[in-house]
Amino acid sequence: MEVTCFVKKEGSQYASLCVELDVASCGRTKKDALDGLKRAVETYIEYMVSEGREKEIYRPVPMNELKTFLFPEHQTEEKTFKAIPLSFQYA
Repeated sequence: MEVTCFVKKEGSQYASLCVELDVASCGRTKKDALDGLKRAVETYIEYMVSEGREKEIYRPVPMNELKTFLFPEHQTEEKTFKAIPLSFQYA
């Protein structure tokens, strides 16, 4: 399974978001934010599988929440985004 992630700086830390699963994390660095997101996604998938809810794993971020994450109202400068793919395997 491959998922798409975004990372952005928020104040003194970084926020990360998995678009396909609506799972988020944060950290002091980009790497910390991505590592935390990877652990959060793995935990989420493991939980869903253990509950027999494999068909419910995919739950994309609602568009209004994605817009808020990517384009906060108080920011007016133009930004360029790069999606970061993360791969996971589960039984």
